[in-house]
Amino acid sequence: MIHLPICPVCDEPVADQPATHWTNAYRGGIPWWHLADNSPICPAADGQHSQPDLVADPLPVDSQTNTWLDDMSRLFAVDGPYDPARLGSAITAAEHLTRWLHTATGPFSALLTLPAPSDVSSLIGHLHRSTRLLARVHAQIGSYLLDQARQAHLTSLDDSERRSEVIDAVDDVHAWLQDAADSLAQSAQASGAAWSSARTVTATSRPGASSTAGDIDPQEGQQ
Repeated sequence: MIHLPICPVCDEPVADQPATHWTNAYRGGIPWWHLADNSPICPAADGQHSQPDLVADPLPVDSQTNTWLDDMSRLFAVDGPYDPARLGSAITAAEHLTRWLHTATGPFSALLTLPAPSDVSSLIGHLHRSTRLLARVHAQIGSYLLDQARQAHLTSLDDSERRSEVIDAVDDVHAWLQDAADSLAQSAQASGAAWSSARTVTATSRPGASSTAGDIDPQEGQQ
């Protein structure tokens, strides 16, 4: 089950980095930041930085996909193998889901997949987290490519002019990927604000709904 980090004071969703750091390689965590306006998490009663409550995603459980989700979590475990084929497999899996997403959000299917405002709100949250992840992936791929191209074993060509051309080409690729990452980060910031507002609008549509934070690491369940 996905758990969402929520400010314990104002009940707004938060992230462990400010929006300006969403393309960085590493997370922050202190303080956490509101998605609505990119402000630090509300202080606790003692004036110190609060830690977020982790609440369960309110979307209903899909019994038919539980087994698949468990399999995916084992197949793509954080401490699992890292290689080009594994990364390609993960991207391919996401690509296959794109066709379903395209259909499921159409004018007719949406009546079934988005029946209630609270469901729409939850899905906006999923969109925000996925977009934020994609922003980081674009930025880090570009940085990695540039770092590798500057290593002697990739650029030690006899022709210094040719070596310069290689670096120039990689610089262009890095710039394009960074532009894409910046655009995605801006999109994630907008969808994060939309998610925050949607949660406010739909709060009253879930009578009696209350989530309590379990004893879970605040880094768990995030992208």
